[in-house]
Amino acid sequence: MMDEINIQKIILHILDNSVAIPVLSEKEHPYNKDIMEFLEIHIGKVFKDINIKKAFFPDKENRVKNLCIDISNDNDKFVESTKKFAQLMYNIMVENPTIPPCDLICCLFNGDGKRYLGFFILNYKPSYIHYVDESENKRINQVVKQKTTLPNENQKIDEFIIINLEDFSILLKEKKHEINGEKDYYISKYLLESQDTLSDKEKIDIVNMVSKKIVNDYYENDVTKMAEIKNAIVESVEEKDAIDIDHIKTKAFNNNLDLQNIYEEEITKRGLSEKTIDINENLNKKIARTQKLVTDDGIEIKIPVSYLTSDDKVEFLNNPDGTISILLKSIREIQGK
Repeated sequence: MMDEINIQKIILHILDNSVAIPVLSEKEHPYNKDIMEFLEIHIGKVFKDINIKKAFFPDKENRVKNLCIDISNDNDKFVESTKKFAQLMYNIMVENPTIPPCDLICCLFNGDGKRYLGFFILNYKPSYIHYVDESENKRINQVVKQKTTLPNENQKIDEFIIINLEDFSILLKEKKHEINGEKDYYISKYLLESQDTLSDKEKIDIVNMVSKKIVNDYYENDVTKMAEIKNAIVESVEEKDAIDIDHIKTKAFNNNLDLQNIYEEEITKRGLSEKTIDINENLNKKIARTQKLVTDDGIEIKIPVSYLTSDDKVEFLNNPDGTISILLKSIREIQGK
């Protein structure tokens, strides 16, 4: 989390690939207290975004890195260098019209003693406003659709690039768009030409997907086994503030070394090589602590995973006719919600 943010320079470039050329600003954005607060709020949010991933420039000539170096060495090159960056981005957008039009805010700022260059891609979001038509001597109040509205302070920025001007490491959030007929990341692959790692959210998603696959393939989707894995994840987070792969596989498959190895191999296949995933406050909220059960006739029950791993609170009873009964125990009160 970033506590202190000091914005030095701002410039806005308009990148609408439905028109012939980008609208590139020739001067920095004039000082405006509301805009400064707007950006400070968003900068504070992006550093906590669970979809952020780390990236780095490869050890070869790189046009975007060179622009960042120019700005780092001389702040007076901010305007011209950001214009070049915006043109590079616009060229990709024109060749791939499914990339949405946007306003690009480029921002030079200090945060917790470090210098950063931020590129905030504000994709347009439709909204509705009122419009007063005074034509023909009669006033007509109308509702009209505004197609180029920017995200407000309470919304997240869909895509952004933040470059540390000390070591030129990159923090990146991006979405896949149709590039050359296929869904792909254009920012990292074609604009930055960078190499990146998985975001923390992507890492958690891999652990969840592999857990479901193992339970499906080897335990016939057994609810209790899935709960054991989820409970092991919760235990790991609460004890270490991290998801520990070794703890999960040992806890869930303690008597089956083959399955422990298969579990780890499946995770590695999906690109997750780390044995631990650090969990911050925002990610902690994404850790599943309940298991939803859905019966074949549509009844839904949500139960804490810790209750499913023992018979003290919940018991599954196999009936002679092949059906299953769920017995909930030691209930003091039931409320309808």
